[in-house]
Amino acid sequence: MSRLARAGALLLAASAVSGCIATQQDVASLSQQADDLKFQVEDLKKTAASMQANQADLALQMKQLREDLSAYSETVKSSQGDMSQLSAKLDVLGAGISGKMTQLGASLSTAQQAQLKSLAEQRAQIDAQARETAATELFMTAKNRLEAKDYALAASSFEDYLKRYPGSSLGDVSLYDLGLAYYGLKQWEKSGRQFAVLLDHYPKSGQTPGARLYYARCLLQLKKSRDEAVAYLQSIKTDFPKSPEAAEAAAELKKLSSAAKETKASRAKTADAASK
Repeated sequence: MSRLARAGALLLAASAVSGCIATQQDVASLSQQADDLKFQVEDLKKTAASMQANQADLALQMKQLREDLSAYSETVKSSQGDMSQLSAKLDVLGAGISGKMTQLGASLSTAQQAQLKSLAEQRAQIDAQARETAATELFMTAKNRLEAKDYALAASSFEDYLKRYPGSSLGDVSLYDLGLAYYGLKQWEKSGRQFAVLLDHYPKSGQTPGARLYYARCLLQLKKSRDEAVAYLQSIKTDFPKSPEAAEAAAELKKLSSAAKETKASRAKTADAASK
């Protein structure tokens, strides 16, 4: 064999050896990669198994949560129903209490009004009694002065009485006594005015006969309306024939008649004397 052939053979042998060595390394590398992949796959399986386990636990937790939520919802619904019933009961109770309070308020108001009315009536009675007492005292003071013939003070007292107690039950008597006081003072016009007021405002008074008598006397004292005075005197005899004033009126009429006769006779004498 030539050198060239040998050299070629050596190159081929070296090339073959080199190719075998490279293939073994690749196989070893692939084997290592395969092992790594196995480990990775195992890890992935473990991870997947763990995730599946966790997912199962999560599913159980979600299921439990849903059940808890459902139970809570039912509890809430039940509580809402109970609250609605309680609210309705409270409304009814509140309405009942409000009605009772209204009734109580009305009862108290009625009772208070009745009490106030009773107190007002009692106060009115007390005031009326006090007023009546004061009026009686003033009237008696004036009456005593009139009987004592203190005509000026009597007139002042009766004037005060009539001014302060215009609606008194003794109004007619006070007017009559005031007229007598002025008559005692010989104030004929003032005296006659009181009797005229009495006759006008108290036509059915027990003082009517006396008022007619003194009114007629005032007219005579004033020397006017003699015919009116005579008419009043005659009315006493007609309307009150059994009264003491009827006798006095008769006496007054007799005096007037006598005076008229005397005046007539005097005039006749005067006329005769003048004719002679």
